[in-house]
Amino acid sequence: MNIRGLSALLLLVSVLAGCAGNPMRQYDGELKETVALVKNGSVKLAIEQLEKNNTPGVISQDKDILYHLEKGELLTLDSNYPAGRDSWLKADEFVREWEDSAKTNAAKLLGDVGSYLVNDKTRRYEGQDYEKVMLSTNLTLSHIMQGNYDLARIEMKKTYEREKLIESFREKEYDKLQEEAKTQNVTADVKQMKDYPMAELDTPEVNSLKNGFQNAFSHYLAGYFFEVTGEPSLAEPGYRNALKLAPNSRIVQTGLKDVGRRRPGPKESDVLFVIESGFAPSWKSLSIPLPVPRKNGLMITPLSFPLIKSENKGFVPSTVSVAGKQLPVETLTNIDAMARRQLKDQMPGILLRTIIRAVVKSVAQDQAYKGGIVLGVAANVATVVTEQADERSWRTLPERISVARATLAQGPQMIEFQTGAGSYKKEVTIGNRFAIIPIRITGGAVYVGQPNTLGSLPEVVAAPEPKKAVTKKTVKKPAAKAE
Repeated sequence: MNIRGLSALLLLVSVLAGCAGNPMRQYDGELKETVALVKNGSVKLAIEQLEKNNTPGVISQDKDILYHLEKGELLTLDSNYPAGRDSWLKADEFVREWEDSAKTNAAKLLGDVGSYLVNDKTRRYEGQDYEKVMLSTNLTLSHIMQGNYDLARIEMKKTYEREKLIESFREKEYDKLQEEAKTQNVTADVKQMKDYPMAELDTPEVNSLKNGFQNAFSHYLAGYFFEVTGEPSLAEPGYRNALKLAPNSRIVQTGLKDVGRRRPGPKESDVLFVIESGFAPSWKSLSIPLPVPRKNGLMITPLSFPLIKSENKGFVPSTVSVAGKQLPVETLTNIDAMARRQLKDQMPGILLRTIIRAVVKSVAQDQAYKGGIVLGVAANVATVVTEQADERSWRTLPERISVARATLAQGPQMIEFQTGAGSYKKEVTIGNRFAIIPIRITGGAVYVGQPNTLGSLPEVVAAPEPKKAVTKKTVKKPAAKAE
């Protein structure tokens, strides 16, 4: 028995032995109740449910990145910004470990060996690519809301660097997968997947995206922040990057055109409404038959692939009414479309990895039968039980992020907008030179955060009036008196 076949056999049998006591976690099922509670406005109960799903004894592993992502989102919806930020910072530690590994550890490019022997769910979850970027964006927004502007600047820079690393990593990962496929004599083409709904990954909205991890809101937020804090030279690149990702966006075009020109009066504020709608799509496992190389030739084998399911889609109001103005609302980020674009881009690699795994499992099965019929049957059952696609994802993330912007008078302001279930009104107090008002429309409930508190801001001083040229007058001296 070769080493890889033996390792596969041992792992398959051990997984089977553990299934009776602790089946592999069904994350999407756990989050359904949490999401339902948030939709009903019961965010505190949603936090309790999340804790219940992550208590020792319910699952075997320690609290992972998803726990901290979800908890950070729920705490922030509950207006507990410091605790939400701290939870997201813990999640960010997982992402930074991934980043360090991606930069320095070549083995990381192949992923954990378990993804070949059992399924992708055996790998430590480090976040979907779009989730990694959204985490950094949420931290940026959280820092701003709490007046920690220096930390917000650091996070904006990290967002840009994170995007570059993800792009580089995915290219190298696919190259490594192709090398592995050659050693296993495996070929794969997405055209083989006739029973997979590829049309859902090939829509105009999906194809219009540059990739599945960069989003216009992240860069627009950077442009807005630098502009309102008196750094227009840094604001312009943010707006330009946002425009590359959303070239038809009027609000981005206006932001770039007017950068440095907006000057609210002494008792006015540059207000940005950040409107989040619905919930990110769920990831499901879909089994489809594909030909897999076996000892006696090709054999049609059921293999599992991730499928994106749009659930709890959000309502986006067309306008926000405030101070007698109807402010147009524009969507800058569609996370549902981003998830589909990411899956579309990564599907060739997922297909390769899945077929390689099937080949390795077949070797394990052949070796198991050599050890006796009982061991062979056990390996067959383990193969069926463990053939699942990874369904983990950040479920409380919004589906869409939209914005509206206006210069408004400071003080109490009544805002009004549609929610899909009727009109919603709430008074907010605007007291700073700039204000961000976060709004989340979940379908059954609305969460509105209080505008940000004032942090350390440089004073924006009006340019001095140009000095008028002074014209010297010629003064005639009086004529000398005659003696």
